[in-house]
Amino acid sequence: MKKAALVTSILLGFSFNTSIVKADASTEENVGFFSGAIAGAAIGGPIGFIVGGVAGALTGDQVHKANQLDEVKVQLNEQLDENQNIQQQLVELKQGAQQIKSSLASSAEWLTQGLTLNLMFTTNSTELSDNDHHMIARVSKIVGQYPELKILLDGYADPRGTDDSNMKLSEARTKAVEQAFEAQGIVKSRLIIKAHGESKATAQSGDLDGYAMDRRVSVNFFTAEQVAVAQN
Repeated sequence: MKKAALVTSILLGFSFNTSIVKADASTEENVGFFSGAIAGAAIGGPIGFIVGGVAGALTGDQVHKANQLDEVKVQLNEQLDENQNIQQQLVELKQGAQQIKSSLASSAEWLTQGLTLNLMFTTNSTELSDNDHHMIARVSKIVGQYPELKILLDGYADPRGTDDSNMKLSEARTKAVEQAFEAQGIVKSRLIIKAHGESKATAQSGDLDGYAMDRRVSVNFFTAEQVAVAQN
């Protein structure tokens, strides 16, 4: 009977003290300590109370750490899932970029296949008309989307006049077109100019309509590789 009273007294006193000392301890440690202490006291009295309490506290600490580990595992799994989602998005973005690149390549190929813009000039003139400037502006917007394209400008003159004057005239015409493209943001390195004078004129003597067709600058589009092959 005395032993039971002593145990009860120790339990009450110890509970009061540990409530202060263990105020910041984890819930698992507190539960483990008191459940262990009570079980120890029931079996071994005051000594059993202390031993059981220590053992219970250690067990509670292990439970607390195990819970923390589970939380870390959950966070890691969530991070892994997020990383996988990001990787999948990157793959999809790369595939989309490749599709866009293929589409642009197909469009660029279309531009290089037989598409020619002819800018016509009046007799002895190197001036571009307002309509010519408008056409160059529209073409520049399209070509600006395909940086791999080169623009070839071939200048011509009708057969009237001397060879020297016609050569200079065709050079001035191609130069005027080149400057018009540059004014629209096409860099000089993408422009290739060739002056032919009257060497490729096709009009017969006295054919005014034929002369008009000979006074022109032809605009053609090529990839850098096509230009390299043509020049070799």
